[in-house]
Amino acid sequence: MEANILCEREEQKVLSDLFEELSSLLQDSDDKEEKDRVHDSCKKMNDTSAYMVLGDEGVGKTSLLHAVFQEVLPEQSDMGGSVCEYRWGETDFELPGTDGIGKKFISSDTMRGISIIDTKGINRFGKDTLEKVREMAEACCAVFVVFDAGNVKSPRLWDMIETFPKKKMIFFLTKCDTVSPDTLKENLSKIKIYMQESEIEAPVFAVSIADDHTDQNVSGLDSVRSYIRDHVVGRNPMLRKQQENIQEMQAMMAQFQESFQLRKRQYESDAVILDKINTSLDHYVLHHKEIVSKLTKNLEVEICHEIDKYEQEIISKMDPYKIKERFRTKEDFTDYLNMVNDNYKAMMSESVNRRTIEVMKGCMHDLEAIFQEATGYFNERENILALNDHFYGSLSQSRRQIVAETRETSLTAGQFYQTLSDASIELFLQIWKEREKYDRKIAMRETLSVITGGGGGMAAGAVGTVKFVQAAKTVEQFAVAVLGGSALVVIGAILGALLIYEIAKRIYDPMAADKMEKNVQECIWMFHDEVGKTKEAMIGQVTGQITELFENELANIDSCFTDFRISVNVEAEKIPVLEEKARTVGTLMEQIREMERSK
Repeated sequence: MEANILCEREEQKVLSDLFEELSSLLQDSDDKEEKDRVHDSCKKMNDTSAYMVLGDEGVGKTSLLHAVFQEVLPEQSDMGGSVCEYRWGETDFELPGTDGIGKKFISSDTMRGISIIDTKGINRFGKDTLEKVREMAEACCAVFVVFDAGNVKSPRLWDMIETFPKKKMIFFLTKCDTVSPDTLKENLSKIKIYMQESEIEAPVFAVSIADDHTDQNVSGLDSVRSYIRDHVVGRNPMLRKQQENIQEMQAMMAQFQESFQLRKRQYESDAVILDKINTSLDHYVLHHKEIVSKLTKNLEVEICHEIDKYEQEIISKMDPYKIKERFRTKEDFTDYLNMVNDNYKAMMSESVNRRTIEVMKGCMHDLEAIFQEATGYFNERENILALNDHFYGSLSQSRRQIVAETRETSLTAGQFYQTLSDASIELFLQIWKEREKYDRKIAMRETLSVITGGGGGMAAGAVGTVKFVQAAKTVEQFAVAVLGGSALVVIGAILGALLIYEIAKRIYDPMAADKMEKNVQECIWMFHDEVGKTKEAMIGQVTGQITELFENELANIDSCFTDFRISVNVEAEKIPVLEEKARTVGTLMEQIREMERSK
């Protein structure tokens, strides 16, 4: 079966697609008015072209509907009331009638876009139903007024249709195959006289459902459908209904294209800046990984050298003859070894920490330089998208706020690293103490999802809370008392007091004086073995802490640019999608123009 031109809704589909694409295109737009207009237009796409049939009982109203709409309606069934409206639905469903008016939803695609209102005989209408039918007729595209070809008299029907919108009515004479040609001709003349008397101007079609009817007064159903489409509904009824909206959408799209081009240029400009930042940071990370590696290796050498000196110093104190001459008791010798051990531990801690801090201060100077470089890139940023942009003003404001916060963060972080690079060793340690406290505070707040931030935020707190050192004696004292041994390298005890006591006991044993030399050699080997273990542990501690320290700082640096990086990357994903949607909208607009030209 060929498609029914009354059921064709190509323009409705194109318009529906257009408004859906526009709605998606405007999702992140500031223009609420345009959004609402597009949303309302989408809703109007559900409007249907409604057709109503009226006539006396038994004149063939339902059969005519089936013939005109090529049997898109279901087989005849009890209407359950005086009026039944057929519409499209996801599933077949019947809504119980109210005041004699029911609805049936049909899942066939042929029902999309149309609404068909079937009625029983007009003699079945009560007063309330009659009034409701008048209201429904007002909203219809066309009202089919049906008479039996053998009887065009129906006073109640004529009285009713005299008040209807004249241009929407189409008159039908049915069952033409049941009357003679002369009777048909006579009744056609009568109905035209009645119409003239009632001041009704409308087409009159004599139709027959029988395919073999050849009377020249009988119209084919194809000509009926063509007339309805061309002169009643129109070839593009939805375009006509939406004409004002379409013109507004065309103007809106022209403005949107201008805003979108600015948004695209803003993204492209920001992407260039971000690429410079990423390249700079990547180079810095690669460069400083080499520095950290070199630093840890140098410190390994220094630690080994210091421990070797320590080992030689302690061993030199194990001369059995000197022990006999200088120490009167084992306790004296034990105290002496502990003192030597503690003093050397302090000297090594001082030396290693001082060396570590000096290298770190140099790196802080490099960090200051990298932040100055990044800030310079931000200063080059163009504000292309205007704050008062019709579509993307809030987006521009958000981007500028992110840039301003990132610039402030990087400047503050640069100041922090500059402070560290210029600080004395003692002040350096105090600053790190404040930094550590602030880091813990920020971490707790981030966990609670109250704020988000990177290294710049932490640096701001550290710089803002620095206090001058009041009582500084040694680097080690600051490292232990202020930092608790967590933020910088702190050398642990070289050898434990228990081992020193055991060595002193074995060497200084009056009961085994003749074996003193042998015991000394055994203690030296035991001491050498323990020093080797201590050396390995200390190297692991120092290198691990320094590596962790630099990794944390690099993470803090990178996090300063997180928000800006995210905003640019989000745009990188959105821009191509929006471009594709804009192209689709343009194609649909062109289709609509073609439909308008073909009207």
